[in-house]
Amino acid sequence: MLTYSPPSEIQPVKPTERPWLLFLLCVIWVLPGLIGHNPWKPDEPAAIAIIDAMLKSGNWLMPTLLGEPMLDRSPFYYQVAALFAKVLAPHWLAVHDAARLATGMFVALTLTFCGGAARELLGRRLGRVVVIVLIGCFGLVVRGHALSSEVATLCGFALAFYGMVLALRLPGIAGLALGVGIGLAGASASLFEPTMLALVAILLPVFFRYWRTREYLMTLVLGGLLALPWLVLWPLWLWKSSPELFVQWWLQGATVRFQGYGEFGLLREIWYYLSILPWFAWPALPLAAWTLWDARLLGYAKPHIQFPLLVLGLMLPAMMFSPLPREGYALPLLIPFAFLAGAGVDRLRRGAAAALNWFGIMAFGSLAIYIWIAWSAAVFGIPARLAARGDKVAPGFEAELQSVAVLLAMLLTMAWIWAVSRRRQRGRQAVTSWAAGVTLGWALLMLLWLPGIDWVRAYRSTALQLQAALPEQYDCVASSGVAIQQLALFAYHAPLRLHKNADAQCSYLLVQGGGDEIAPDGNWRKIWSGGRPGDRRERFRLYIKDVQQVIPL
Repeated sequence: MLTYSPPSEIQPVKPTERPWLLFLLCVIWVLPGLIGHNPWKPDEPAAIAIIDAMLKSGNWLMPTLLGEPMLDRSPFYYQVAALFAKVLAPHWLAVHDAARLATGMFVALTLTFCGGAARELLGRRLGRVVVIVLIGCFGLVVRGHALSSEVATLCGFALAFYGMVLALRLPGIAGLALGVGIGLAGASASLFEPTMLALVAILLPVFFRYWRTREYLMTLVLGGLLALPWLVLWPLWLWKSSPELFVQWWLQGATVRFQGYGEFGLLREIWYYLSILPWFAWPALPLAAWTLWDARLLGYAKPHIQFPLLVLGLMLPAMMFSPLPREGYALPLLIPFAFLAGAGVDRLRRGAAAALNWFGIMAFGSLAIYIWIAWSAAVFGIPARLAARGDKVAPGFEAELQSVAVLLAMLLTMAWIWAVSRRRQRGRQAVTSWAAGVTLGWALLMLLWLPGIDWVRAYRSTALQLQAALPEQYDCVASSGVAIQQLALFAYHAPLRLHKNADAQCSYLLVQGGGDEIAPDGNWRKIWSGGRPGDRRERFRLYIKDVQQVIPL
């Protein structure tokens, strides 16, 4: 006899997710690319120069670049990275590799806090979905493995958001998370970031009844008290040490992102973040849009809809109208997009989920095949046509067979095939396949192609060539058209005495230009020309004053 069971009485399908698999996926995503290569542009040259200066001078409170104060952001990230380098370098790792582990720590904490916040906001087993969506976002892949203070800022946002959504259940721990999160965001960036977080925290109970509780008020008070030391101790030290430098930091670092609101000249940059988000936040952005569209049936008065919408409604316009648009500033936007995406994954239409799933499998499967074929061309010369093309991209590079890296790459490839073949709910299968594909592509690049990429992107060989072109005894090298970050990177790789000004009284002059040489004004004679292998657009030329004898030290 057939019986009918109401929907509320139907037993849910037993979940098949295993937390240890998510942990393993995150480890595989985080670790590759943290060590084994020299500093790369755009952020790492300045970061490693600041960290190296802290280690050599012993002054960890004042970040400097070529001996000059670097006050565009607060120094907490550099201090943590310098601590990693002091403990691990030079006996176990190079300074830049050891310092880059700080990035891995902050990214791992970011994923942990985002997972915890999503669990509180969306429910059990959905926190892991948000983490999977995050590691699948293109915008986090490269910046999540680079020496950059923006990852510490991102960690501060994740921790503060965790405190806001945990407040109703554990106000004491939530207040600690909120205060440390706001403080971390301010201690690693400017005043813009903690201001945004404070506005979100204050406006939540103003707009939404869910947060109008005594517990949330306790969280706000405790969070504010705990954030103050993070935000005021270093500025107070700077003000007491040098009022002039404090003013410089206040104008160029602390408040620079608040300056210029309402100026018509900024309108040309107003669409910057909207133009990068379609790829930067993929696939979180389209999944978040689907959640908002689907919510029209169930209503928008849900905390898991209200919270990320308030964050985006405050931060995105503030960032659009602020000066100095930058990709790294968009990293915190990934968190609310991931929250919205996780909320609607299980309700994703079957056709859309299947399309995203198969697109991820085909795209990253094809990428993996190409990476393996290109590696074969570099190591074994097969196929020959692709090997010849590689010689033009990375001239002079000789690939070596690294058995451990190849074995790991083979294991990861087989693990990816197993991962994408597992059956889950369709929405979760789609985002898992995508995140697994991003992880595989990044890991294969770092395991098989890292030496070749480093050969092309790093400045170490250029710095050593420049050092070899100089005599043992010389006074200094002036520079023209060379960014201060590159000068600092040259000085990091080789003991060079470089000045950022062309009018410095030096016997040598370093000029950066393109393929066409433009001789500097004055009595100079070129003695060296070089650049990164395969880079024809960026050339460095060293000139000497056309005199009989170089001025000795």
